[in-house]
Amino acid sequence: MTPKSCNPLVAIVDDDESVRIATDGSMRSAGYPTSNFASAEEFLVTERLEEVRCVILDLKLNGMDGLELQGRLAAAI
Repeated sequence: MTPKSCNPLVAIVDDDESVRIATDGSMRSAGYPTSNFASAEEFLVTERLEEVRCVILDLKLNGMDGLELQGRLAAAI
């Protein structure tokens, strides 16, 4: 199955805008749809959370850090 045929949404969570932009460009050029978030809190309240199949996550986020977000996501499964 190719990325374009299954269209998994990739969430990019990073408080550095330049990293979000670069990662977004890389994922889109590979055929993946993306959604970008500047914080873990912003990601958790998105209406698209159910569509996300992959999270590219900065571990050293301001506020809730990446490890705490990963733990919350793991607990929700």
